[in-house]
Parts: sequence; structure tokens; C-alpha cells
Amino acid sequence: MKDLQKLVGNLNKSGALNGFLGGVAGGGLTSLMGRKSKKSSKKAVKYGALAAVGGLAWKAYKQYSEQKSAPVQQTSSRGFDFTPATLPEQSFTDAIDDNHSDGQLLLMRAMIAAAYADGHIDETERQKIFAQVETMQLSVQEKAMLFDELRKPMQLSELVAAVPNAQMGIEVYAASASAIDLNQTVSKHYLDTLANQLCIPSELVMSIHRELNTIS
Repeated sequence: MKDLQKLVGNLNKSGALNGFLGGVAGGGLTSLMGRKSKKSSKKAVKYGALAAVGGLAWKAYKQYSEQKSAPVQQTSSRGFDFTPATLPEQSFTDAIDDNHSDGQLLLMRAMIAAAYADGHIDETERQKIFAQVETMQLSVQEKAMLFDELRKPMQLSELVAAVPNAQMGIEVYAASASAIDLNQTVSKHYLDTLANQLCIPSELVMSIHRELNTIS
């Protein structure tokens, strides 16, 4: 599993999180981390990994949209509409705010499933996930579900079935790609299968990986 804190730091340095987190927490990550209050520090930690995923997904979709000179409707076989320049930034920020615990939960489940693609999660990785889950606005039952999944992660088919729309599909793929070791063949196969089952356009998949490579 990749170092998510490093991902957050690199994405923040790139400036990609500043405006994005403004829509989630009322201020950019830099300003949140710059404040000394205990409350602000908790917000910075809480939104860290999930905001990194959301910010990366939005930036990749934006780049994908800008590359299309004349947007053509791209509706997948699942009914998801990936048409360039049609998904608002707000839809990406909504998925990780405190009023959408289902979005937070799905992204964490995606990260756990992807991290297990190579067959295991070691104790250090498990503790990082525990720490992230504890900061999230989830019910006791939802947190227990994630902890259970650290022992038995959801199947890829279950993950795909839980994705409700195109925007969430992009974020789930970005979350998976950010958590997985791309140097392993089994990991690449996992992501290829995920992208195919979510029906994400290949150009958009490439845009997500370009953004990941930029901040890795």
C-alpha cells in the first residue's frame, strides 16, 4: 500500500488541494494546517487522505475535459455519464464531507480492497488505515465494518456494484490507484479490471494516472 500521507503532502505542494478543500471544510488545506487550533488540526487530518483522492479525481477529470475540444456524450453501459465538462467540482467535494458518510465509507473500502490486491496488508499499513478511519465521521457500525474488511476485504464485483454514479466511479478508481503498488502485475490487472467494470473511458483513466505520477 502506498504512503497516503506522502500523497497528501505532494498533492498539497502542487496546489491541487487548496481550492478543492475550500469546498469541503471552508478553507484550503494549507490554511487549515497553518492554524494552531486543535479543531483545525483535526480537520486537516480528517480530510487528508480522502481529500487527496477527491482533489486528484477532480483534477484528472478537469484535465480530461480540457483535452476534449468538442465534448461528446459518453454514457457507459451502466448508465454512468462520463461526458467531459458535465460533472461539477461540488459533486467531488460532496462525497467526502461530513454529510456524506456513505461516500467516505466507499472510498475507504476501495482503498482497502486495492491494498489487498497484492495479497496482504502488513501491520504498519493496517495501523495507518485504523488511524484514518478513527478520524472519519462514521457510525460505530460503519467503523466496525471497515475494521472487519481489513481482515476480509470486499470483492471487486461488490465494490463496483456499490458505486452509484460516474463521479463516484472516478473517485473510487482514484482511491484504488492511490493505494495500490503499481509495480506489481497483479495490481495493474486489478486496476484494469476495475476500470473496465466501471466503464471509465481510457482517456480518463490515463488522466488519473498522469496526476498520480505528477505527485508520486
